[in-house]
Amino acid sequence: MTGHIPGTTVLRRSQATNMPQSLGSNHVGLRAANERLVLSLIRTHGQLSKSQIADLSGLTAQTASVIARSLVDAGLLLVGDPVRGKIGQPYVPMGLNPEGAMFLGLHVEDSEARLALVNFTGAVVSERVFPLTEVDVDKIVVLARAAIIGLRDGFDADQWSRVQGLGVSWSSGSADRANLPWKQVESVFLEFGQSLGLATYVSSDAVAACSAELIYGHGSGIGDFLYIFIDRSISGGLVQNGRICFSRDDTGPNIGRFRVTSSDGSLVPLRTLVRDRKASAARIPSLARNIAYAVHSASSVVNFDAVIVDGDLLHDQLHRLTSELRSTLSDLSGADIPFVNQGLRGLKGAALGAACLPLVDRFFPDLPQGTR
Repeated sequence: MTGHIPGTTVLRRSQATNMPQSLGSNHVGLRAANERLVLSLIRTHGQLSKSQIADLSGLTAQTASVIARSLVDAGLLLVGDPVRGKIGQPYVPMGLNPEGAMFLGLHVEDSEARLALVNFTGAVVSERVFPLTEVDVDKIVVLARAAIIGLRDGFDADQWSRVQGLGVSWSSGSADRANLPWKQVESVFLEFGQSLGLATYVSSDAVAACSAELIYGHGSGIGDFLYIFIDRSISGGLVQNGRICFSRDDTGPNIGRFRVTSSDGSLVPLRTLVRDRKASAARIPSLARNIAYAVHSASSVVNFDAVIVDGDLLHDQLHRLTSELRSTLSDLSGADIPFVNQGLRGLKGAALGAACLPLVDRFFPDLPQGTR
């Protein structure tokens, strides 16, 4: 496997390599940046013509045409039928090719592991669920390896070469049960992916779910928002310019580190207020109130347009929590109320978020240095 899609310069890379980022420092870098930009515009806006790509991207008409043609030749874009307007020449729309690229996502919870193969437009091609009686990383690797090899055997070489990476998301519940540090978990899965020739990305379920929100959910049309993820803790944080700016654990920026008032009046980290993802209905107003205080505090020092709440709560509980948060924020005097909405994780599934990790790294625009 070559590790990239023929005809493009958007080469695959692994997060573990810590390669330096650059926009246009050379011809290849500029070409790759333009390809990422065009793909992201079409993903956001739907089918676009070459002239529309040029208008939205700021590229010259010639450059937009060259980039679009290379992406068509590589199989990442499909050319639609010409559309005739009332005046002028017909335009030819182009859209993402669902079979242009595929991504593997492995999500590990405390009771199950879920492996999904996802196509370029987010449809789940195949999915396997492995019930777990214990969170044993080595056993999970054995199960995932057999499943991935089985998938690989069902494709020809050209089809499998379009599998562009493996994303692994690790929930806080599974981390608690496994009692393993992040570095050890990451090392195991990176070695596993390398043995299969796959670029591998390991992160928390919060980062993975936020990646899916950026691609397929409300976050795709919002530049800056605050993302809150709830499972057996509360995590998340700021997304700026379409880039996730919070850490996958508690060692870096994360809204779960905000101090709020507990039931006994003491100050505790926000993340500690949830221990059971099937939280009782009676606790939701208190939980929403404390999250609102954290959101309000964050809005005092940084601007964002929306708050997106997601996680592993039951659907009706997550819906009520979102409503309570919206109401509580509106009651805070002097607060500029951001748009509050529920995330899509419950609709799209956890493994999709994991599969979005390589998609974001491979096919989303990089930010200029100094803006991360």
